[in-house]
Amino acid sequence: MIANQGNFGWGEGTLTLYNPDDNTVQNDVFQNINDKSLGNVFQSITRINGLYYFVINNSGKIIVTDSAFLQIGQIDGLISPRYLYPITDTKAYVTDLYADAISVIDLNLNKVTKSIPVKGWSEKGVVKGDIFWFTVTGSNKIYGVDINTDNVIDSLDVGNSPESIVLDNSDRIWVICKGDKDMKAMLVRFDISDESAEFQIELENTPTGLVFDQFNNVLYFLNNGLWSMKPNETLPNLIYDGEGKTFYALEINPSNGDLYVSDIVDFVSNSSILRFDKNGDLINQFYAGIIAGDFFFQ
Repeated sequence: MIANQGNFGWGEGTLTLYNPDDNTVQNDVFQNINDKSLGNVFQSITRINGLYYFVINNSGKIIVTDSAFLQIGQIDGLISPRYLYPITDTKAYVTDLYADAISVIDLNLNKVTKSIPVKGWSEKGVVKGDIFWFTVTGSNKIYGVDINTDNVIDSLDVGNSPESIVLDNSDRIWVICKGDKDMKAMLVRFDISDESAEFQIELENTPTGLVFDQFNNVLYFLNNGLWSMKPNETLPNLIYDGEGKTFYALEINPSNGDLYVSDIVDFVSNSSILRFDKNGDLINQFYAGIIAGDFFFQ
């Protein structure tokens, strides 16, 4: 499944389905089933208890569908939602661009029940034990929320503009920081047991989209190309040069380790989706909607 954002402010988001077994592509799936558009901007996809949650950023809502993509509910009262993370079977957190808060969602009622104050743009997160760690773009920190009390209880210094965050197979936290005019981009690894940054390297340009392949034990990210690094290595490797392309989103198919990267071309044309094996060898290419920004694997 691919969330196509559409152009900010005027383009409508669309849903694409891709079957790697026979390389078939279905576009505009939600609109064809529900006879209406998703809204603007289609930011991300999450599945909880067999239901899909489509986060629509600029429209300030989350659309809930059944397994056949028929809309069965909607969560309103959001400012500019980014990503939805399941915390329990009945509770989820939603990060937000402009709200200065993380929203707490009751999944039974499809309602916002409270807000967790955050200074700035909350982006991506992971749950480790009883703490939800998340990045705050525009700061130099990641923050931890106690999932039992919904209170921010901790923070860790990282590089400037932290964006992506993942857990590796040793339960260590990795963070990609995009950097700014005052500090280079960085890749940082934390040992949460003593809250120490046990490894960090500077990176050129503006890296994004850090993901972790737990089966092959490899980190991947985008930075004018596709890069890989094993957790015990000290430098990343460029496995596919993105020259001439506008790489935007990256995700791993957890069933086989294939990598999916969107090339959004000129932000107004249909996105090209490149599918790679774990070594960065191109398997095939197909087209989705405008600004393909998130992948979800069933």
